[in-house]
Amino acid sequence: METDEMGLVELFGYDKLERELILRQNNYSSPSTLFDAINDDRDEMTPEEEYSYSEQVLKSDGFDVSDIPGVSCFHQIQPCNIAYDYDMYRRYSQLAIDEYNRRFKDANAELEFVKVLMVMGQAANGIRYYITFMAKDLGNGGEIKTYQAVVLDGIGSKTAKSFRLKPPEDERDSGSHGRHWFWENHLCNGETCCI
Repeated sequence: METDEMGLVELFGYDKLERELILRQNNYSSPSTLFDAINDDRDEMTPEEEYSYSEQVLKSDGFDVSDIPGVSCFHQIQPCNIAYDYDMYRRYSQLAIDEYNRRFKDANAELEFVKVLMVMGQAANGIRYYITFMAKDLGNGGEIKTYQAVVLDGIGSKTAKSFRLKPPEDERDSGSHGRHWFWENHLCNGETCCI
């Protein structure tokens, strides 16, 4: 293993080959090295791209980030094609719902899955998924609400790290949406992990 790859394993828990497999799972990566050479993917963002990316991550806590064509940075949050493996994203949404139902069963709170709306992916000792989905709040007359969960598909385990109601659009710019978390365990040093 090359020195650079040793550093990747120590920092992120995976090497270049594993990263390519992670990206390929979500239909991100190129099908061949020839394709890579033609498209000339970059490992760094321009200052403008980095600013735009950071703004999107901060506004949405990683749940709504645009793709930056031609850029593939480590720890970059990227949109997933939900049609590519909808059943997997449905299972991850259900995992988060099951954890919610377990944590709040004494409060007579129960959710039932409806559908996945959007998924972002991020390589992080496995893959961290930022999933936006709809569920029925059975404790509130079956009202359908939009929720967001961070699910880590780690090495040997899948865990619902964080869960919340999706903040209303008018609160997204105010920076006050953090108070909506039912539980929160996906942050690194107090900030949403990014690059």
